[in-house]
Amino acid sequence: MIRRDHPGLLAIALFGLLIISYFGLKIVSKEMSTANEFKTKKLEVTGLDNLLSKAIKELSPEQNAELEILNHLLVDSKTETSKAEILKKISGFWYKIDKIHLAGAYANQVAEIEKTEEAWSIAGTTFLSGMEANFEEKDRLYCKQQARVAFENAISLAPENPQHRLNLALCAVKMPDENPMQGILALLDLEKTYPDYVPLQLVLSQLAIQTGQWEKAYKRLTGLLAKQKELPEANCLMEQVILQGGIQDDPAKYSTYCKKN
Repeated sequence: MIRRDHPGLLAIALFGLLIISYFGLKIVSKEMSTANEFKTKKLEVTGLDNLLSKAIKELSPEQNAELEILNHLLVDSKTETSKAEILKKISGFWYKIDKIHLAGAYANQVAEIEKTEEAWSIAGTTFLSGMEANFEEKDRLYCKQQARVAFENAISLAPENPQHRLNLALCAVKMPDENPMQGILALLDLEKTYPDYVPLQLVLSQLAIQTGQWEKAYKRLTGLLAKQKELPEANCLMEQVILQGGIQDDPAKYSTYCKKN
């Protein structure tokens, strides 16, 4: 469900999240309770009912019929497990018609049932993708709020997994708050603990490219490729750095391993 054609989602694609599948145990931690308190206390920019009402009016008759079937199945679900499975299908329904914020909302409901690291991560990455969609500002803010809560829940279940902290920082990078450097500083702080984490190095390299810091991007990518010579994402970025940044190097060395879609 994550778009892979957008350069801003390069690192997310690396995580290999299968947004249509969920597994796990029933776990509730103190940290998760805190994150959920944030969700209830924080004034949401827009609610699920408002989002649904607007989106349903835009459905074709065929789409509306498909959604009605799924909603009937949801009402008839007898167990939490079967309910979660139908919610996943509804999430997928909205995702395939580019209503990513609604896909995230239903993925969120799955996570609330399953209470697993993976389920919260899937909900979060879906909302993170929605932050870059062509929505109204309030809908993008809704995605940001929900993504933060989901990633905080994932962190509470797997604090040792840097992926969730990276995603949480990306929320602030993609839609900065009052402090525009908050997300960048969070990424740099994460690097101190996980200096060899490949997705983080790719994100930092990409940010350097976006801000025209070609030498800095080249240095990061050189270090990364010294350890993983054939890493496609790093090779594609390196080729871009050389061609656009005027770096003295042979782009052909990297284009060989750059797998462009």
